[in-house]
Amino acid sequence: ETLQAYKSSLAPQVELPPHVYAVAASAHSGMLQNSMSQSVIISGESGAGKTETAKILLEYLAEVSCSGSDLHMRVLKTNPIMESFGCAKTIWNNNSSRFGKFTQIHVSKKGAILGASIQTYLLEATRVVVHAERNCNYHIFYQIVAGLSSSEKASCQLESDANKYAYLRNATGKATARPGGRVGGGGDAAEFKDSLSVLQKIGVSEKLIASLWETLSGLLALGNITYGETVNGDACIQNTKALGAACK
Repeated sequence: ETLQAYKSSLAPQVELPPHVYAVAASAHSGMLQNSMSQSVIISGESGAGKTETAKILLEYLAEVSCSGSDLHMRVLKTNPIMESFGCAKTIWNNNSSRFGKFTQIHVSKKGAILGASIQTYLLEATRVVVHAERNCNYHIFYQIVAGLSSSEKASCQLESDANKYAYLRNATGKATARPGGRVGGGGDAAEFKDSLSVLQKIGVSEKLIASLWETLSGLLALGNITYGETVNGDACIQNTKALGAACK
């Protein structure tokens, strides 16, 4: 109902209260009327709502696109994937973006969404290997630990306990509790199903998806490799089991 009000208004920024829909409407109409690309910058502190604002803006563009296909739905459905791989639980909120995202929506002269591309930058790579107390690694790692089937875990040599992975333990030596998962809903297992569903709906092959789980499992195994020193002072790997799991 709210979206329709802004969609039908000729001057939403004047006639209606301030809203993300009004900004989206202004950008959309400016693009069509002037045949010029438009930019919307969404910024703010951690937990301010940047990710949710981007979702709302994209929702409006999808509604007014008149694309005649499910492309706009696929664009919208990529959000859980972006959040699973690019967001993490921090002391500020459970779904904090740890990267910058530049999303381009390609639109026809008639306003239909033709395609989209997403670029990420400034990814907080250090979070993969270390994070402070009450913080977590990226959501996707906990999702595969909780959501992969027993046979898939066996194939990936993946454990079912996050505490067994150095990369999932915080500064206290234990994995941070995640009762509600990424968004406080059904937990990591349920959100894994959401991530898997999105990958399938946007056309990622089952073979590539399986390879993705294997790669993520391998990264977790790499974190369990420990190093020592030989009698000659050379470095050596002490935990060969973790190395074997990572290599497979």
